[in-house]
Amino acid sequence: MAEGKKEKKKRGLGPVRWLLIVLCAGMAVFSGWKLWGIMKEYREGDQTYNNVEEAAFVPAKPKAQGEEDDEDSIIPEIDFASLKGISKNAVGWLFNPGTVINYPVAKTTDNSYYIDHMIDGSYNSNGCLFIDYRNKDDLADRNNILYGHRMKNGKMLSSIAQYAKQAYYDAHPVMYYITENARYTLEIFSAYTTTATSDSYTRRFSDDAEFTAWLKSVTRKSYIKTGVTPTAEDTIITLSTCVRTNDLSRFVVHVRLVKIEEPGSLM
Repeated sequence: MAEGKKEKKKRGLGPVRWLLIVLCAGMAVFSGWKLWGIMKEYREGDQTYNNVEEAAFVPAKPKAQGEEDDEDSIIPEIDFASLKGISKNAVGWLFNPGTVINYPVAKTTDNSYYIDHMIDGSYNSNGCLFIDYRNKDDLADRNNILYGHRMKNGKMLSSIAQYAKQAYYDAHPVMYYITENARYTLEIFSAYTTTATSDSYTRRFSDDAEFTAWLKSVTRKSYIKTGVTPTAEDTIITLSTCVRTNDLSRFVVHVRLVKIEEPGSLM
């Protein structure tokens, strides 16, 4: 009996164990390769949007000594000739002070292209912020849907999910949207989780009464209190991103546009 045990030890690992080791090693290599690919895409995405920002931003005018920042100095000025040189589909720029949201916005003929293409047309999982192709141009609809990914690295529209917390809203109560012809303050009035097919995505309304009822409905769903009360005279942008725990769920932030009156070529 003792000689039999010694014989088994001499034989070493059996074929099943070797197979398991090889499989585990293969899985580790594959996982490492996938992670490397994801990180590479993240780096390329960051570099592309940094380059776009550098090309599209008009340098801020130097402030006088002791001059404090005001709204006009906070909002970036965009060179749309340069931006449209990168992509003819560029229609705007979304900026949320104190967050990572500082991106161009595109609009094309479908809602799939910019899921995996950046503003310059290169393939990348970061995608690009984009307006629903079914919305009219120049924010002419009462509710305009703006989509963007919720990335694991926190980029694109990931941070809007933080508007589920009152403290986050209190720290970041407004965003800004810049187009070729105007600049807008985006006043947040509602933020919550919904489904991809909910009435949160209604774009057009038959009359003021229907629109007003919708505004009240989406405001009641909000996780936060903002003190902003939109009316039938307002234009709305609905920012939408995914909820990682559920493919059918979305996090949305509704904002009303307030046009910034200013002198100069923008108005």
